Amino acid sequence: DERKCRTRHSFANVFLGLGAIAWSVPVVAIQALSTAESLSRIPFFNWLLASGGGRYTAFINGYLPVVALLCMILLLPIIFEQVAVRYENIKTKSGVERSILSRYFYYQVANIYITVTAGSIWDSLADILNHPSSVLNVLGRSLPAVVGYFISLLVTKILAGLPMVLLRVGAVSRLLFLRTIYSQVKLTQRELDEVYRPQVLLYGWEYPTQLLVIMICFTYACISPIILPVGALYFGMAMIVYKKQVLYVYTPAYESGGALFPVVLNRTLMGLICAQLTLIGYTMIRQGHYQPLSLLPLPIITVWMMGHFRENYADTSEKLSMERAIELDKRFRRIEPVTSDSDLTLLQDVTHEFTNEAYRQPVLTEGTMYPLPYRYGIVDSITTEVDGVLKDETRRYYRAMADSIDSNDSVGGYSDQNTSAICVQ
Repeated sequence: DERKCRTRHSFANVFLGLGAIAWSVPVVAIQALSTAESLSRIPFFNWLLASGGGRYTAFINGYLPVVALLCMILLLPIIFEQVAVRYENIKTKSGVERSILSRYFYYQVANIYITVTAGSIWDSLADILNHPSSVLNVLGRSLPAVVGYFISLLVTKILAGLPMVLLRVGAVSRLLFLRTIYSQVKLTQRELDEVYRPQVLLYGWEYPTQLLVIMICFTYACISPIILPVGALYFGMAMIVYKKQVLYVYTPAYESGGALFPVVLNRTLMGLICAQLTLIGYTMIRQGHYQPLSLLPLPIITVWMMGHFRENYADTSEKLSMERAIELDKRFRRIEPVTSDSDLTLLQDVTHEFTNEAYRQPVLTEGTMYPLPYRYGIVDSITTEVDGVLKDETRRYYRAMADSIDSNDSVGGYSDQNTSAICVQ
């Protein structure tokens, strides 16, 4: 029921919020272990420190923590999807993607502003609790120190992340594995369709990745503008990659009418607010007096714009517009001439008969399911025989239903104006 679903949703949010607080623990551990010094302690890896005159050491210390963090972040959508489907019992695919998107975004924010920048969320909370007015100073002091880390992150996404999206290594590996262990001759057509199933765009996975990059660019646009060319290069390459994938690779599995766009816009503006507050804190620690006062209206204006967009665009997009309602009325009407007693020709709107199955689950209104042939385009005798038997049984079923309704109507026990709707195929 709806109340139980809301309760589970609240519990899931609480536990995942606690997980965001504890998220700093595995991240800090991975960053501490993903160094050349730590790897050299593993047997047969002690050559890392001595070979290349230290060049390998600098490369590993610069990029291995980034790659390890990206790999660990990839586990988050899987966890969020299982929570949404198995615990919260969200029924629609768009609802699951929306849940993943929202929670993934908040973990990305925690990843940038708490875990990576401050080293540990507990240190940041201790500073803020002891000096509540120092929250902006904490952000302004810690963020500029790690700009090199985020530039490495964006470079890694450009050189490794986008090519992985373009190559679709996961889908290719799955296809090669299935074709290796199964004989195509022994598979049915439905099993082959599952092997060669169309790929869908997972919005809950892809949107937060773009939001992470744009949030990094927002944050460092004024503090360290050197990151802007790297961010522009990423989005230029991402536009080419994702445009090609959306047009030629991904197949939509559902149509939600753009329901996720208001969510993405809202999260983008939230990232802009965090960047504005960080910039205010940065000017404060730089002993600026007039700059923080001049920047203070920016987050207020952004919050007001969020409310303006929600009220004028997001909320109204969830309702059917008047123009769309008129268009649907015209589409489902036919105009017929009617002659009155005074021999005047009038126009009367005669609407189509209302379908009793309009609000039923589609799976309950589907017709008879017929078996697929062994292969598309090939007619085999077994499939033809089964089709004939099913058609005969379907005709017999509809005749029995029609006879039952006619007998009930004749004795006055049942009447239905839509008896004729039950017909023999």
